[in-house]
Amino acid sequence: MKRNYNLIAILITSVLVMSSCEGPMGPIGEEGEKGDQGEPGTTLACADCHNSNSQMTAFSAQWEESTHATGGNAAYANREGCVQCHTSQGFLEYVAEGSVADISVPQNPMQINCFTCHNIHETFSSDDWALTKPGAETLEVRYAGADVVWNKGTSNQCVFCHQSRNVSPAPSVNGADFEIANNRMGPHHGPNANLILGKTPFELPGAQVPANNPHSTASGCVTCHMSAPYGYQAGGHNMAMKYDSHGTETRLLTGCTSCHDIGSSPYTAFNNKISEFQSEIKEKLEDLEAQLVAAGIYNTTTELANKGTFKANAVLAYLNYNTIKEDRSNGIHNPEYTRVLLDNSIAAMTAIGYPAPEE
Repeated sequence: MKRNYNLIAILITSVLVMSSCEGPMGPIGEEGEKGDQGEPGTTLACADCHNSNSQMTAFSAQWEESTHATGGNAAYANREGCVQCHTSQGFLEYVAEGSVADISVPQNPMQINCFTCHNIHETFSSDDWALTKPGAETLEVRYAGADVVWNKGTSNQCVFCHQSRNVSPAPSVNGADFEIANNRMGPHHGPNANLILGKTPFELPGAQVPANNPHSTASGCVTCHMSAPYGYQAGGHNMAMKYDSHGTETRLLTGCTSCHDIGSSPYTAFNNKISEFQSEIKEKLEDLEAQLVAAGIYNTTTELANKGTFKANAVLAYLNYNTIKEDRSNGIHNPEYTRVLLDNSIAAMTAIGYPAPEE
């Protein structure tokens, strides 16, 4: 046992001696060459958007109440030729490819949402508010043989979908009788951009169409549709122009005040002026509809055209009817232009032999 203690003592002494043999630290050598610079990192600035000012919450809540979010478009139009406007996936695939030729039909179609229009979570900063398709839009239809271009700021994002679908072939004014071979013939839903610009290629002879539209503002759609919101029900990212106020449908006028002096009681004189004009346009639209039904072109049950061969000017009148009906503003998007389109179309149908109903 004593021998073991001696052995342990010898080992400890050896370690101490070996440690004590290390001399003092020498002088610091020259600094070596720097290595290559690494890839830049990503600065996560989530608070640029997700912060206490409630902006993200407000935008999301407004959108969730909108027709874009709740309209069911993605479900009923999830098919080739439609997905580029009616589904989020189709729109983004079009933006990436620049063509509708090879766009796939998604298995789980999504309604238009935040990611459709904004570059969400690409930089994790306020740059993510940037739009996915911000540039000027050359509209699908040509007018008088020339391209029609919409370039109105952030509303450019809206116009890829909110424009007339090309009608080809189409009748010519006073031309030969024309066959409607497809009962869905027409400019389709939401031909708003063409009507706002006053560039609808179905104009008929008659009263001169006005050259200017006071509602064709530099900011386009967003001037009115994204003006100061009424809660989640209208304006802002909801984009509706009417809301429910204690059981009464009320018009949003916050986008009107930059151009119109609506006075201290906006829901009286100014509101009545809008309602009176829209009633006039609806009456003219109903008169034209009655003529088209009498001519056998329009079916009020299906709300589509009937197949058959008709006078060229009657088909053009139907295309004007379809444009104004599908615009859904009852003339507000371009007041005088809409009135003239209807008057000239009614006159053309009367000349063919289908007089408008008497007042």
